[in-house]
Amino acid sequence: MQNLHQKITETVIEYRKQEGLLIELTQEADFTKFYLELGYSSLFEYLNIGQGISAATVSNLITVARKAVQIPAMKEAIDSGEVGLAKLRKVSSVITSENKSEWIEKSKKLSCRELEKEVAKVSTYKTRRDFWQRINADYFRLSIDTTESFKALAERAEAKKKSVTAKVAPISKPDPTSQSVTQDGGPTDNKREHIPQDILNQVILRDKGRCSFQKHGRRCHHRRFLDIHHIKPVKDGGQNTVENLATLCETHHIYLHYREEIDRSLALIRRLRQEQGING
Repeated sequence: MQNLHQKITETVIEYRKQEGLLIELTQEADFTKFYLELGYSSLFEYLNIGQGISAATVSNLITVARKAVQIPAMKEAIDSGEVGLAKLRKVSSVITSENKSEWIEKSKKLSCRELEKEVAKVSTYKTRRDFWQRINADYFRLSIDTTESFKALAERAEAKKKSVTAKVAPISKPDPTSQSVTQDGGPTDNKREHIPQDILNQVILRDKGRCSFQKHGRRCHHRRFLDIHHIKPVKDGGQNTVENLATLCETHHIYLHYREEIDRSLALIRRLRQEQGING
């Protein structure tokens, strides 16, 4: 029995050291954004879908990794094997450089439920009255406080609405106000010709209302916030033809427009890290 206990204890310590290494790698991935080259539009998507890590764990991992950039003691606490990722996620909203020792010590000693109560005691969140703000003659903006569950519900409803709009768009009458995709106007060019609706419909049908970015045999799965991209830029003679147009999500659209600058930056970052003796 004692031998089994010892093995489990040692394994847990080793497991947490691996969590510490994963935090370090996540920080690097967040900084270099290399996942864009692999066809993923966000770090969350890369870790969740690409690596098969559960959404809850990915959320904990990214939150702690980003906070640990400011407070390295958080990663050191995990490396020591005395505290896990989930607990540090709970204190990430209140931990600072000044109180880090206090919260890390609490994370080591308290249960998750006790830790949540301690965080709630010092949380700076204060409810406020909802309010309406006029945007223009026809629209108002409603600002409300809400819970995570309500936010998730609203996002699912919005995603469903976008999906339905994208499916209907190809057979709808030409109506600029109802399109689910944005035409590529370029960073500064407002003089280009509008893409004819029949051409736009053919592109959407061909790409099945989904981002068409592919790399290493993987295609981006995003169906929301889509843009129409000119493969050969208009400034270089690119035309509004089905063959020269592609459906892209916002992230990959930006990536393709600025790929050379991004690749140069990534190459510079890797070189600097190698010079510092860090494996990139």
